Formats: sequence, structure tokens, C-alpha cells
Amino acid sequence: MTMRCETPKVHPLLPYFWAISIYLCSRAAVALGLVFSQKYLPIAADVWSAGPFWYHQLLQWDSEWYFKIATEGYRYNGDPTIQQNIVFYPLYPMLARAVAAISGLTPADALLLVANLAGLSAVVALFKLVREEFDDQLALVTITLLSFFPTSVLLSAGYTEPLELLLIVLFFLVLKQQRYLSAALLAGLAVADRSTGIVLLPVLLWEMWRNRDQKPFLAVLLPCIVLATSGIWLFMIYLWSQFGDPFVFVDGQAAFHRETTLGARLVAALKLEPFTRMFLNDWNPWGQDSWFTLLFIALIAVGWFRLRSSWTLFAMGVLLLPYLTLSGGPAGFVSMGRFNLVSFPLFVVLAGLLLRAKWLLAGVTGLFGAALLMNAALFARRIWIG
Repeated sequence: MTMRCETPKVHPLLPYFWAISIYLCSRAAVALGLVFSQKYLPIAADVWSAGPFWYHQLLQWDSEWYFKIATEGYRYNGDPTIQQNIVFYPLYPMLARAVAAISGLTPADALLLVANLAGLSAVVALFKLVREEFDDQLALVTITLLSFFPTSVLLSAGYTEPLELLLIVLFFLVLKQQRYLSAALLAGLAVADRSTGIVLLPVLLWEMWRNRDQKPFLAVLLPCIVLATSGIWLFMIYLWSQFGDPFVFVDGQAAFHRETTLGARLVAALKLEPFTRMFLNDWNPWGQDSWFTLLFIALIAVGWFRLRSSWTLFAMGVLLLPYLTLSGGPAGFVSMGRFNLVSFPLFVVLAGLLLRAKWLLAGVTGLFGAALLMNAALFARRIWIG
């Protein structure tokens, strides 16, 4: 009698358990950074505070603007040279406001609840997307690199990035199934969350064109364009009705960039001026952003040969949008590490490269983790990290 050895079956949810465990380990590093900062780092007495608990330290910088939108709504006094909340997109603070009203949570806690649930959900969805495209190993390494990336502290903070990443990954999951109207709806929600969402429109149109022999193209073209851009034009209609100017959110950006106009920033970017102002000898977070920008450009170039064309197109759009609209101003490449946190194809490409040298993977993950802990501590003390 011949005995047959069977490979033990792995529970289908086990890979997801590992992905979630990796993400939670990175959140432990964030929590350690917060505790360390609260005990050892000073903070100015006049710094705005969202609440008394240690985790309220995750509500800093832009979180204050979202808190005011969630509690007071949009305000504008007509002076575009003064920083005002009309430049911030509505989906995240309005969702937090609804959660607070339904649950009885404070607005501060609702902001953090929405962000952290979205961050965790985004990681699970991204693991599903990458494992279906490649395999479990690459998906787990991708999750590891994204979770421990230095600016991923913002996946737990009162920022739009967690919700944006979730909507983007869901967009690509339904786009792969050629459910174009659903993808367009997710793109519309994404652009209502932050400007990055507008990058999904050319991705959607590209995939629709590529598969025009399998799915109708012209019949759904206009509905998809309307849905995919709905987040921005509905916001503009609201601003027009409330403040008499649908473009006030664009003009208001000048106050956050030393009164440089969008046109001036665009011209400077086209002349490649940001590359002459890189901080390559500064290892503070704003200096790291210059190096990260160069890394992102290299990863996009590699991804051109290794990823779906729609993934590479998306990564290019995520990088170019802040470059063309912001980097030409006084900030330069500052915050590029944050803006590209939602550009998941970058982490997929990096994961594929690092899997060729496991020792390098361990080293990069360790450096990312150390920088993540440092960024969490700095962010909690309202020191700029992106």
C-alpha cells in the first residue's frame, strides 16, 4: 500500500492575520513614540490640544483644521492671504462629524476612530489586491514596508491619508473586475477626501479604453467622468453657494505657501526649480523628503516594466500632482513622503526589489521602524514631519 503525503491546508484567513499583525506592530511603534514624547519632549503651552488623553497627540497640524470643520463647518472671511479651512476637502471631517453625532463620541475621538478604522481596512484591502496580483509573500512585504514607512504615523493620525488609501485600493479592486461605475463612484469619494483622488480619473479612462472590446466605452464614458469628478465639483458648488467663489479653495492655498499663487508654483515646477532646492544633506524629516522623492522617481521607473500600466500611471500621477501644484513654492519637496504614502505601487516595487536580498529587507524595515517611532514622537510635539 502506497502512502500519500498531503500538504496541510492553510486556513484562508491566516495570511490576513499576518498582514494585520504586521500593521499592529507598526502601530505599537507609533504608540511608543507618543508615550516617549509625552514623557520626555517639551511642547509649547499655547499649542492647540484636542483632548486630555495620550492618543489625542495624534491630532496635530492639519487635524486642527479638520476638527474645526467637523465642529464648526467651513469659514471664510474673504481674505485669501489668511490661512482658512476652505482649502481642506470635506469627506473626512464630515464623516467624522456624522460618526460623532451617531455614536456620541467627541469630535476628536470620532476623527481618530474614522482614521484608524480606515487605515486598518486599507491594509487588509491592499493585502488582498497585491496577493491576487502577485503572491502572499510579496503582499506581506508590501504591507510591512508601507506600515513601517516613516510617514505612516499619519495612517493613525487625524489626517485624510488613511481614508484616501482605503478608497484608492478599493478603486483598484473593483477596476480589476471592470466595474467601471463602481470604480468611478470610489474615485469621486476619493477626490472629496483630498486632491489626490483626481489622479484616479485618467487611470479609470485608460483601463476603460484598454478593455473597450470587452466592455462598452462610449456608453459609460460620460457617467464615469461625472461620477469620478463628483467630489470636486460638488465641493465647488457648495463653496460657490456659501462664499460666492467656486475656486476659493484654490486661491486660499496661497496663504499656506507664503502667498505664492498656483500659477507661480506651476511655472517654477515646470522649470525644475524644486530640484535646485533639495535638502540632500539634512536628515530631518524635511530633508528625508528630498531623498524619498528621488527614491519614488526611481521606483516609478522600475515599476514601468514590472507593474500593470494603470498602477504605474497612478503612481506617476500621485507624484506629479503635488510636484506641479506645490513643490514650486517655498516648501519644495517637503511633505512628498506624506503625499506618496497612498501610492501603494511604490511599495509593491520596493518589496519586489528587497525580496532579492533578505538582509537588505531587514535593514530597510528596521530603519523605517526607527524613523517611524521618531516621527511619531516629533509629530506628537507638533514638530513638522510632513
